[in-house]
Amino acid sequence: SVSAISCGIFKGEALLDLNYEEDSAAEVDANFVITGKGQLVEIQGTAEEEPFSEEQFLEMMKLAKKGCAEISEMQG
Repeated sequence: SVSAISCGIFKGEALLDLNYEEDSAAEVDANFVITGKGQLVEIQGTAEEEPFSEEQFLEMMKLAKKGCAEISEMQG
């Protein structure tokens, strides 16, 4: 299976599946496409004003993998 989810950095905190308010004001916006086995298919990330760190990227990826695993589990 394959699933996709958005992540971002909002007010300095990594968040999963940002709502409109969070997404429109996020410092970083990213999308992850991940297989049911946790393998990466696609990653797209954009810093809106300031660059972001590798640590922030890894935190978003960790959240995305968890979120996609939950989606895959629900899909059966």
